[in-house]
Amino acid sequence: MVATVHICGLKCPRPLQEHVRISLVTFSVFFTAFLLYLLVGLSLTITPTIYIIKVSALGSSNPVSSGATALWFGVWGVCATNVFDSGVTDAVCYGPQLGYTIPTSFLDDVGLSESLADVAQTTLLSLLALHLVAAGLSTIIFILSLFLHSHTVAIIALIIAIVTAIIGSVVFAADVALVVGVKDNINSLFSGASFNVEFGNAVWMILAAVVLTWVAVVVLSARACYCCGVRRRLPNISKHETSAL
Repeated sequence: MVATVHICGLKCPRPLQEHVRISLVTFSVFFTAFLLYLLVGLSLTITPTIYIIKVSALGSSNPVSSGATALWFGVWGVCATNVFDSGVTDAVCYGPQLGYTIPTSFLDDVGLSESLADVAQTTLLSLLALHLVAAGLSTIIFILSLFLHSHTVAIIALIIAIVTAIIGSVVFAADVALVVGVKDNINSLFSGASFNVEFGNAVWMILAAVVLTWVAVVVLSARACYCCGVRRRLPNISKHETSAL
C-alpha cells in the first residue's frame, strides 16, 4: 500500500475489482472488434487477403493474354488479376496510398471506366476513416472494461460502446450498399460487357464486429442499470455496526 501511494500519489484503482465476468466478456468482445475493425481498415493493399469488393469481367477482351480480368478493391488501393493468377495474392497492386489512382490502360484491360474507380475511391476513403474511428473507440472500451467496478466508468464505457456500435453499423451498411449498388448497375453502365461483383471478406468481418459490439452494449447496459442479474455492491459493515443493529 505504501508503494502504491508513493507511485500514484493516491490509491490507484485496480482492474477487475468487481463484476469480473462482465469485465472479461466486455474486454474480449471489444478486443476482438478492435482487431476486426483494424484489419479491415488496413485491408488491401496493405493486407492483400482482405478486400471489400471484387469486380471481374466474365468476358475479357483478350482472355488469352496477361491482361487484367478482375479488380479487387480495398481501402488502401486496388489489385488486378488475370485468368492465370490463382488469387489476389498473385495480383498486381496499386498502393498502398491514400487517394490512389488507377492507370487508364489498366482499366481498359478489364473494360471499365475511370468513373467506377472514382466512385469506389471516394466511398472507400470515407470507410477508411470510419473503420479506424471504430477501432480507436473499441480500444478505449476494452481498457475501460477492466474498471467496471466504478459506476461512472461503466456509464462512460456504455456511451462509447453505443457510439461504436452505431458507427460500425453505418460502416457495414455502406459496405453492403457499395457492393449491391455496383452489382445492380455495372452491367447497365457498360453495354456489351458482363461483369460479376462479389462481396469481399472484409464485409463479413465488419458484420461480425458489429454483432459483437451490440452484444457488448447489452452486457454493459446490464452493468450500468443493475439489471439482468447484476447487483449493486453492498456497503461494508463492520462487526461493531452489526452488533449495534
